Amino acid sequence: MAMTGMCAVMTAQTPDPNFHIYLCIGQSNMEGNAPVEPVDRIDVPERFKVMATADFTGPVRKIGEWYTATPPLVRQGTGLTPMDYFGRTMVANLPENVTVGVIPVAIGGCKIEHLDKDFDPATLEGEADWFKGYMREYDNAPYARLMACAKIAQKQGVIKGILLHQGESNNGDNAWPSKVKKIYEDILADLGMSELSVPLLAGEVVTTDEGGACGGMNPIINRLPSTLPVARVVTAANLPQKGDRLHFTAHGYRVLGCRYATEMLATMGITDPKVDYSEEIPFVPTPKPSEGDFVFDLKHFNPRIWEEGTFDISTGVFQAGKYGFGGWQYDRPIDLSGYKYIVAELGEDDCDGVVFKVFDTASYWETPYESKFSGGSLIVAELDGMMKNLDSGIKPLNTSQVYRVGFWGYGNKPTNIRQVFATNNNPYTSGVDAVGEDAENVSHEVYDLHGRLVGHSAELDSLPAGIYISGGRKIAVK
Repeated sequence: MAMTGMCAVMTAQTPDPNFHIYLCIGQSNMEGNAPVEPVDRIDVPERFKVMATADFTGPVRKIGEWYTATPPLVRQGTGLTPMDYFGRTMVANLPENVTVGVIPVAIGGCKIEHLDKDFDPATLEGEADWFKGYMREYDNAPYARLMACAKIAQKQGVIKGILLHQGESNNGDNAWPSKVKKIYEDILADLGMSELSVPLLAGEVVTTDEGGACGGMNPIINRLPSTLPVARVVTAANLPQKGDRLHFTAHGYRVLGCRYATEMLATMGITDPKVDYSEEIPFVPTPKPSEGDFVFDLKHFNPRIWEEGTFDISTGVFQAGKYGFGGWQYDRPIDLSGYKYIVAELGEDDCDGVVFKVFDTASYWETPYESKFSGGSLIVAELDGMMKNLDSGIKPLNTSQVYRVGFWGYGNKPTNIRQVFATNNNPYTSGVDAVGEDAENVSHEVYDLHGRLVGHSAELDSLPAGIYISGGRKIAVK
């Protein structure tokens, strides 16, 4: 993963003034901590690019090279980030000859000091193994990796700004604004840039009103423009968190990304931008398995794979033992590699920190794929690209040999399980009733096939021709 010699082998070229590049740094909320949903891979603009700052094996990405910004952006196995909808919104509001690129260096759990030019890797000795693994992706020198990639990018385009989302690990640190100022000034000095041409946008953490554990950090973040006048703060007001009090939901990341873009566009004089993604909570499908899907039959649900749990098939209620796991277990592994998605749905919203897990090893103690319901009731995960977060790094899950699928819980409260199945149908576009010619004479919210709120059923005549979802039905507008 070393950058040695990379700059030397690049051919000389004139930077394209229409290639706008943004450096994106931070901790887990910039890294991405919500699952990438199928909608997030649809219609990613070719004009929105990401430079790999860590090597990927699937899909293959190499450090220092540009790719269409299909998530995940930061590292293999990471999640949705504010960058995803920042880039989409930027290209939607800029001339068609402008390309937008992001260069992400973000490490879950890092302090602002870990992103500093003068960070000493020797201080990692006492850190947790998982954090050491994240840092190794950047050769224990995140700032150096950022600079190496940024210098490559400067040969190809123009760095237009910096996006920052960090603060949880510095909660209550009144010196945070001055530490950010030092990093900003070091970046400009090392890249030979002027402060006047490079705004810095810093996002708030999950707010106290939304149950954020570090919401008290936001007043400190909001003092940043007093220390660094070129900085602007992006509000996190009304953005939902996923239940851990630290990280946003996928919807929250999308909205936050649009807000970053709105602030950045304002620095360009674009004060009334087009924002395609609505801040309204998006459409949630009610998926149903169809012919050819692999359905995990509740009759074979084992509530005692780990710890002594119980399961009532008549109600779908699973009561896990303390830190228990229940689901489906196979002596001979099953092959799910021929399916695109796996759907896990609860009968009601999670209230006990339930985690959905898929194992590709016979041992229960080996690390599986994991996804939290985070207070919701539906997980739609893409089987192609499922990852396991190992201490040694992030590795792909072998979906051709699945030994175990199910639900982990603390055992405090029962979990109502509705269904689990693998399918080739995208639940966000196929999990509704057949297309109707007209809407019922009842007012419903109307969503496009990306789950974005576009209006109400009374306004159908004003919408462009296409297929929409309203009241649980597909509606054709001609």
